[in-house]
Amino acid sequence: MALFFKKVIDLDLNIMWKRESTIVTLQKNKPLPIDVTLTTRGNSLVAKMPRRQSFVDNPLQFMIFRTEDESICFSQGNIQNKFPADLETFLLEFLDKDTVNYQEKDIVHFLNSLYKPNKNKIDWNIQADFTSILPQETTPTPVLNVHYEHNVLQPTLAYKYATELISTDYTDDTVVERQTGKRHQRMPDMETIYQTDLMTLFNEYKLPFLLENPGDIAVFLDKIISTLEQRSWEVNSNVPDFKVHSDPVDIEFKISSSGQDWFYFEPTASVLDQNLSLQEIAALMVQNQGYVKTKKGFIKLSKSSQDSLKDLANAGAFKVGKTFKKLDLLPLLQNVKSSGKSTEAKSFLKSLDDSKRVQNCVIPDTFKGTLRAYQQYGVNWMNFLKEIHGGGILADDMGLGKTVQVLAFITQLKPTKPILVIGPTNVVYNWESEIKKFAPSYSSLIYSGANRNQLQEKAKDANIIITSFGLIKNDIDFFTSIDFTCVFIDEAQYIKNPKAQVSKAVKCLQTDFRLAMTGTPIENHIDDLFSIFDFAMPQYLGTHREFEHAAKGNMVKQKVAPFILRREKQDVLDSLPEKTEMILTCPLSETQTKLYKTVLDATKKGIKTATGKKDRLNILTSILKLRQVCTHPSLLKEFKDSNFESAKFELLKEKITELVEENHKVVVFSQFTGMLDIAQKWLEKEMIYFERIDGSVTGKARMNSVTRFQESTRPGVFIISLKAGGVGINLTKADYVIHLDPWWNPAVEAQATDRVHRMGQKNKVMVYKFIAKGTLEEKIQELQAEKRKLLTQIVDIDSVDDKQINFNEIKELILN
Repeated sequence: MALFFKKVIDLDLNIMWKRESTIVTLQKNKPLPIDVTLTTRGNSLVAKMPRRQSFVDNPLQFMIFRTEDESICFSQGNIQNKFPADLETFLLEFLDKDTVNYQEKDIVHFLNSLYKPNKNKIDWNIQADFTSILPQETTPTPVLNVHYEHNVLQPTLAYKYATELISTDYTDDTVVERQTGKRHQRMPDMETIYQTDLMTLFNEYKLPFLLENPGDIAVFLDKIISTLEQRSWEVNSNVPDFKVHSDPVDIEFKISSSGQDWFYFEPTASVLDQNLSLQEIAALMVQNQGYVKTKKGFIKLSKSSQDSLKDLANAGAFKVGKTFKKLDLLPLLQNVKSSGKSTEAKSFLKSLDDSKRVQNCVIPDTFKGTLRAYQQYGVNWMNFLKEIHGGGILADDMGLGKTVQVLAFITQLKPTKPILVIGPTNVVYNWESEIKKFAPSYSSLIYSGANRNQLQEKAKDANIIITSFGLIKNDIDFFTSIDFTCVFIDEAQYIKNPKAQVSKAVKCLQTDFRLAMTGTPIENHIDDLFSIFDFAMPQYLGTHREFEHAAKGNMVKQKVAPFILRREKQDVLDSLPEKTEMILTCPLSETQTKLYKTVLDATKKGIKTATGKKDRLNILTSILKLRQVCTHPSLLKEFKDSNFESAKFELLKEKITELVEENHKVVVFSQFTGMLDIAQKWLEKEMIYFERIDGSVTGKARMNSVTRFQESTRPGVFIISLKAGGVGINLTKADYVIHLDPWWNPAVEAQATDRVHRMGQKNKVMVYKFIAKGTLEEKIQELQAEKRKLLTQIVDIDSVDDKQINFNEIKELILN
């Protein structure tokens, strides 16, 4: 029978049912003709069945048929499938009872689990008020309680149903009003929406849920609370009047002195005219994440003030009795607001402030030139360093006129003792020329040549002595016998190795003021800076080991910052023409490719089996051969007289021919003098005007060659050895630069390019870099990118890692 009724329902069949003498249609899934009345008696709920006797006596009143997966109920011509078991159990209780009673604690469960789900199964007759029994559907109100204690603000979310407040960890499904006894059904979906809204606001303002930072607290009170109140949230807060000044302010440190040259920090500092101890400020800053609590509320310290507090703590400035010399104090006062409490301190701080004003240093008429604003600042900076008995590094970009700044500085000194200028041999005559141009009233003497002993007496009477690194090392006894007004080192990267004899020699010179000049104070690694600085300010950075230890933190940057001045062309020369660099990739010729592969295979084999120093030197020789093959196979001794093709040389000829025809001047750099020979032979054959500088061209011959090229009205080419001509010359009449072969260090190439792209250049400069495709040269380009990162960290030197090329790097370049 169960399966029959199931088919009737599933197929929705019309079945006729004969009840007594009447034929009616069988009803499917309509309320059964069973009446149950619900009433209350005291605190109990009573269920009655008015027609109970018929229900008990007439089997057709209530019949249950079962299949494997459901029950089907039949009652007086009505059938229902999937008849609930709990409702079946409830109805069967009336076979033995007149009423079914439910105590107060069970009423809610009965109403929710039996009555509500089965409202349409039978005929229910409700004769009771369930509003105090059944939970009402009530939309909760979100409530945010805000507590502030021990400098921590904690917002807590709750929900209000009518008059009752529940927390987020409340577990019951219903909420009962304590005063009225009314029940409210919780709405978890709405509660989740409120939680999400609140967290979205916190994420929007990037705040933690527990707030300790006064700035975060201020944002919360100002932004989040007002937003929630606009959304009809209820917000309860015990936070007192909370004032936050979020505009950064500076601490004013107070400096006093104990003697002429010794200074110390006063134990208190000023924040918005309120005095606080340095220890208190530092502790509050750390505790409140950059804020200090004062009478005016929480004050946000500027980044420079926060950094200064940390640096002062590291330097021991908070310790009673800790004193500093001027040079040690100077780095601690960079970008810091300070006031003097003693006459000496006030005088020192005034001089420090004056050093920042370019116009302070008056240049006399003996200087025959016009300084740009940044150059005037450079002279002022040097003058300040001399006054505080310091030294420094003028590290301006190549082409910004370091020589001119030094000469202007010299003229305002009015020196009574000789001044010494040291540099590579190829810049000596350039200095003589610049002195005659910008400081003609100052006598200069070039100390050089085999008969230089005869110059020693004259040198002592000269205003400016110019000599080379090699002669300083060879004639150190003579130079240490003179007390110089100033010693200037040009191209100071030549003394970057602290163990080199020339580096040791220049540090022995007697002078009142030392200045190093270089566009590349760091070429490969941080040791470069140490050696140069040890000349400019002996022992200021401590021992080499102390320097290496300090370089791992912030102290090196802090100490050297006041004594290094570096400006880049793009920052100070608005009028300097644009420079464009382009890499031209040259596929090797067929013969070059075969030769390159042969040398490469031999090099790889050598690297894999290399053990001793001799093997490594052989590998370096093999790498040199690889680079020579890329430039021109004829550079190899074995193929010197061969007729091998060179892709780069063919491109070079093409470019030079094109540019000369368009009336341009071109500067060509190569590391290989043999390549200059090849280029020269072709230029002579084509009758193209050219000049040449390599290691064999020195002194006046070098300067004469530069002068001819600069003054010539003809288009032409200047072929230059990268090492010999990369510094000390001005070639601003050219507007094209070609680098035939890449060098490991981009600073060397940049220095060479800046012979053309510098002050005095009136045309846009085009730089071509020839790179042999699929060769070691492409990997050198990648290495250059790493070196260039190092160069850009000249001022921010703390993050500089050792980048000197080592054997492992070479292996990686060749084998990968």
